[in-house]
Amino acid sequence: MKNIIAATLAVACVALLATACDTVAPSPTVAVDFAEGVRAYEQQDYEAALREFRPLAEHGNVGAQWRLGVMYGDGRGVDKDYRQAEEWFRMAAERGHMGSQRALGSLYMSGIHDEIIPRDLRRSAQWFRRAAEQDDASAQYVLGLMYDMGAGLPQSQIRAYVWHSLAATHGLEPAREAREELRMGMTDTQIDHAQQFSGELYDWIAEGADGTPPRLHLGDAGAEPPNSRGTGFLIGHDRTDDPPSAWIVTNNHVIEDCDSERVTVQRGDSKSYVATVRHGDAAADLALLKTASEVGKKTATFSESQYASRAERVWVAGYPHRWVLPSDLNVVDGVVSALAGTEDDPRYLQITAPVQMGNSGGPLLDVAGNVIGVVKSKINALAILEKTGDLPQLGAYAIKAGLVRGFLDIHRVDYRRRPSDKTLDSEQLDLLADSFTVAIGCLH
Repeated sequence: MKNIIAATLAVACVALLATACDTVAPSPTVAVDFAEGVRAYEQQDYEAALREFRPLAEHGNVGAQWRLGVMYGDGRGVDKDYRQAEEWFRMAAERGHMGSQRALGSLYMSGIHDEIIPRDLRRSAQWFRRAAEQDDASAQYVLGLMYDMGAGLPQSQIRAYVWHSLAATHGLEPAREAREELRMGMTDTQIDHAQQFSGELYDWIAEGADGTPPRLHLGDAGAEPPNSRGTGFLIGHDRTDDPPSAWIVTNNHVIEDCDSERVTVQRGDSKSYVATVRHGDAAADLALLKTASEVGKKTATFSESQYASRAERVWVAGYPHRWVLPSDLNVVDGVVSALAGTEDDPRYLQITAPVQMGNSGGPLLDVAGNVIGVVKSKINALAILEKTGDLPQLGAYAIKAGLVRGFLDIHRVDYRRRPSDKTLDSEQLDLLADSFTVAIGCLH
């Protein structure tokens, strides 16, 4: 695993190395000494670099302090010491050094050996914000991710949109893509709020970020109705019940925060039904619901094959952002991009189909309309950034059908299988998905 400090700096700071990261005092003597340290460092003569940087750092040169932080973080010319790295970064960061502010944000985000540098997302956000307010594109992008995911900050689509917009002005493509994905799930009012505040914040930063930053007055513009949760799909009926009941599969995380073990299920704008949570498995992130009556005649079928293929075309059916987007079913396509999840986790497929808040628990379908997975989440960009320092592209994960079938087998719930030997056109697949895919919400 790459060191988080080096990886983050490699991604976000290389282009700024001579200006933003290596701030040098105007004294000619200091400038010469610092230049000698940089030359030695670039020639990998870390012992000589340390001789030049340490006295400068001890006398308050922020560029030298930042360089020492990197050297201690990477173990270059010194024993690796994250506490020393944190201390040198902090001294420079408190004096406004942007690269050190970003480095501290990364340190507190990663939680390198909790007993050394505890993970602290609130402190991480504070330092990323200070770098972002100095117009650091990478820090702006990370701050947008943290707002989007509610990591160390209150979850806010509008604020996420704002910071992604600012990062996008620097040409940061992942930020632009993240902003456009957010836009799909926002109302016109929310977008107007975000665009207005983006302009105000952009002007404030351009003018040197002096004084109190502009404030965002949201009112109710960013509120998310608490009843909107996710998606599920009908998997079978229990004909021994009178009247017959329906079995529904979804993610455990969709229903685990509901106040009771009863939830609502609904197909588009049709009647809403009450379902009971019969089984939940947090580790597998699967849940099995049962309604008191039939929700629909059609049920999903699994592909007879338990294996997906890389580059196979797939479809995601669900109800993303149902409080904003049209309430009928949303169906989008993509391909299987990898046969494992993060850190080669074999339980998951990685897909390119866009997944948004509310898609969780929905079916992943092959070209025959058979279930080959259950949508779990979009790619956790923060987690990848923590581990690699890289700014990931968008995508999503789905739980493989074999695990879902095993979950149903354990709980003795019957389901149907059929071969995937027929390709449906998009209209046929849409109609089929609509017949068994349901929206899920908490019962209030």
